[in-house]
Amino acid sequence: MPEHALDSPVTVKDLRRRIGDLSLQLRTSGTQKLAEPRFVDYDMIRLPHGDVVGRKKVIVMSGGCSVPTCTMCPFTNLNNYGIHGGTSRESLLDQVRHTLERTECEPSYEVLSLYNDGSFFAPREIPRNVQVEIARLVAAAGVKRLVVESLPQFVTERALTPFVQALGEVRLEIGIGLQSADALVRETLVNTRISQVSFERALMVMAGLGVDPKIYLMVKPPFLTDGEAVTDVVQSVDYLTGLGVQGMTLCPTRVSRNTVAWELWQAGQYVPPNLWTVVEAIRRVHERLAVRVACVNLRGTDFESVFPDACPVCADRVVDALMRFGETGEADDLPEDCACKPPLEVAGIDHAAVTARAARQLDVLERSGV
Repeated sequence: MPEHALDSPVTVKDLRRRIGDLSLQLRTSGTQKLAEPRFVDYDMIRLPHGDVVGRKKVIVMSGGCSVPTCTMCPFTNLNNYGIHGGTSRESLLDQVRHTLERTECEPSYEVLSLYNDGSFFAPREIPRNVQVEIARLVAAAGVKRLVVESLPQFVTERALTPFVQALGEVRLEIGIGLQSADALVRETLVNTRISQVSFERALMVMAGLGVDPKIYLMVKPPFLTDGEAVTDVVQSVDYLTGLGVQGMTLCPTRVSRNTVAWELWQAGQYVPPNLWTVVEAIRRVHERLAVRVACVNLRGTDFESVFPDACPVCADRVVDALMRFGETGEADDLPEDCACKPPLEVAGIDHAAVTARAARQLDVLERSGV
């Protein structure tokens, strides 16, 4: 029987609703957390024009994402999502002020990645006046480039114009988690609220204001196979380069509690991508551009997770090589093969087959009481 054969037809609309409902059902608010950044790290990052510079990455404690439907995102577990009052305006500003206080022992950096576990330009998450005040603080601190993240529907000329003006000479880069150029993968399997229209409109707004886009692509979203994941990355890179986008980061899916991905993994219906799948995806796109890989997700050090892996002999070596590649963009820095490397049959994304498979996997979860 073909993979997409079912007793009754499955519509994408119904599947999207089922996945979205389950994703929201699994969210947990937890307890009120301290009003201080939940993550601070320093590394080196390659800029769009090729220079490698120091970066400070900070995730402030916030009220979390106002649209938390993504099937793999664990961040509502780590912030004040669902807690009355969330995080106050004063707290957000105090966290940013503290972040910008440089000390003698602090590594030097010229890029500040400032994240809030959601959409920086969503007024429900960060009020407009707070956004602009943060821009003024960053402009006065000697930072050369600021990176924030947002869903594209919040990236409007009205929101960005006063922010860019307050930044002055600081270059702004906005990360958007497109995740996939394939509408079924993006809007149903990942269940993110990003349409092609809203995404391309946001790119036009950013271009008009001199803002750089930084686009995140998932490697093996829930419900896909490793072979389909490689095709998804290649097609997504083709789409983005066709729009003139050069800043892209690959995010291999990790599995964390209170997510659809976690429940699928627990039920034996999903595993994160093999590290060699990530390498294969890079090899197929690196001639068009030097994509980066979000390696913190490969180490599993930022939160409890099941992360992409290989055999004990090569796993650390592969991750180290991907980190080097992220800085250099040179294919020679990608890892040599290992005997553990599994066979990989790169496959197209058959929408009917993927939809049917996802429906069956949801049925497994429902029968198990999820």
